[in-house]
Amino acid sequence: MASTIVDGALFLLLALLFPLHLLSLGRRLLRRSGDGRYLLLRSGVLLASVAVLLSAALSDLKASSRNDAVVSELEEMELKIARLESFLEENTKILNSKTLHLEEKNKLIEEMEYKIQLLQNALHSIKKSPSDSSYSEDRITAMEEEVQLLWNESRENNFKIHTLESLVDDEEEEMKAVASEVDKMKNIVTEQWIQIRQLEQAFQSTKIMASNVRKRIKSEDYNDVARHIKCAIMKLQDVVKDAMEMNKFTAPLANKEVAFFVAYAIMTFPILSAWVFCSSCFS
Repeated sequence: MASTIVDGALFLLLALLFPLHLLSLGRRLLRRSGDGRYLLLRSGVLLASVAVLLSAALSDLKASSRNDAVVSELEEMELKIARLESFLEENTKILNSKTLHLEEKNKLIEEMEYKIQLLQNALHSIKKSPSDSSYSEDRITAMEEEVQLLWNESRENNFKIHTLESLVDDEEEEMKAVASEVDKMKNIVTEQWIQIRQLEQAFQSTKIMASNVRKRIKSEDYNDVARHIKCAIMKLQDVVKDAMEMNKFTAPLANKEVAFFVAYAIMTFPILSAWVFCSSCFS
C-alpha cells in the first residue's frame, strides 16, 4: 500500500514537471540556442528514469500475481504428492504382509511335501516287510488316505499361493507406477520452486534498481529543484506571451497578467487531470 502511494505521488510529480519541461525544451530549440544537446540529454535522462519507475511499478503487480498463482499451484501439487506418498506407504505395508503370508505358505508346503515323502517311504517299507498281511493292509490303506489328503491340501495351497503371487505382482506394478508418478511430480515441483526463486531474485533486482532511481531523484537539492520550477514557470509565461503576440487576435491581450493566468491554467490542468486519474486508480 505504501509503495502504491509513493508511485502515485511520483506520477503526480511527473504530471507537473514533464509538460513544463517539454515546453521549455521546445522554446529553447526554436531559438536554436547552443544548449540543444544538453537539453536533449536531460530529457533522455528524465524519460529513462520515468520508464524505470513505470516498469518497476508494473512488474511489481504482475510478478506478485504470477508468483501467487504459481505458489498456489505448487501447494496443490505438494498436497497431491503427500496423498500419493501416504497411499504408497499404506500399500507397501499391505504388500509386505502378503509377502510374509506367502513365505509362510511356501514353508508350509515344503513341510507337507517332506511329510508326504516320509509317508511314501514308510509305505514302501511296509509293502516290502513280511509282517501280518491284514495289519499291513490296514496300515497301508490309512497311510495312503493320509497321503492323499496331504496331496489335496498341498494342491489347494499351491493354488492359493499362485493367486497370492499374482495379486502381489499386480500390486507391485501399481506401486511402481505410483512411485514413478510421485518422482515425476517431485521433480516438477523442484523445478517450479527453482523458477520461483529466480523470479524473486529478478524481482528484487528490479526493486533495488527502482529504489536507487528514487534515491537519486530524492537526493537532488530541493532548492535547486525549486529554482528550476520557478525558471520553468517564468519560461512558460514567456512562451505563452510570445505565442499570443504572434496571433493577431490575441496580440492586444499579450501582457504579463494575462500570460500569468494562461500559464497558470496550462500548469494546473495536467495536475488536476493526474489527480483525478490517480484518485480513480487507487480508490
